[in-house]
Amino acid sequence: MVNMEQRKQALADYLKIDPKEITVCTARINDITTMQARKALYLVGTEEEVKAGIRSYFEHNLGDLDSTFIGLKAHLDASDAQLVERLCEILSEEISTEILNEALLFIVKKCGDLQSLIDAATAEVDRGEFLAVDGMEHAFEGYLIYKFREGRCSDFD
Repeated sequence: MVNMEQRKQALADYLKIDPKEITVCTARINDITTMQARKALYLVGTEEEVKAGIRSYFEHNLGDLDSTFIGLKAHLDASDAQLVERLCEILSEEISTEILNEALLFIVKKCGDLQSLIDAATAEVDRGEFLAVDGMEHAFEGYLIYKFREGRCSDFD
């Protein structure tokens, strides 16, 4: 079970503020605990949670990846890779990203290797640049802390 009070205290210590100034948001961003401190949102998670959150992001947003990258890293054969490329061309212009993601996920799960694709996508990500507005990852008291953006919990709750 996640101890929110420890996370709040770690963020408060990191920011050098009173823990009472921190609110735990009900919404999680990229499956990582989200907290508001003053007028900014922070992500606070363990190494495992951050890795899982980034993996989950890519699994739910395959359309953000380059179609050639998908074909290569998912080990698709030439015809399936061509199908992915064509889908990305058609769907990214005319249909929502949710439908594109579902179509890509179906093809990769059926014809390729989703695990390899997600592993490759996450390996190329600089977590600080991916999760933090300032591009910085801060290891503090057993947690990784990212300043996600200016805002409030109510922006997502």
